[in-house]
Amino acid sequence: MPNAAIPIVTVIGLNLGQLIAGAVVVETVFGWPGIGRLLVQAVSARDLAVVQALVLVIAATMVFANLLVDLVYGLLDPRIRGGAQ
Repeated sequence: MPNAAIPIVTVIGLNLGQLIAGAVVVETVFGWPGIGRLLVQAVSARDLAVVQALVLVIAATMVFANLLVDLVYGLLDPRIRGGAQ
């Protein structure tokens, strides 16, 4: 079972990026307030500081998600944990 969970964990980690990208579209279309709509408004208003901050938050979220996926790999498969060779 843990060997079959590794691809599932990978897909879940990658879907986080799609979730954030989908938030931009959904919030813009339906007019909901959120990080996606704020990003679109900041780009249209050419507010560079807000765009940079939001891109940093989104990138940090993706880095954290990838780190979490790598840590879960080590829990699922002890062979991946191996030290330096």
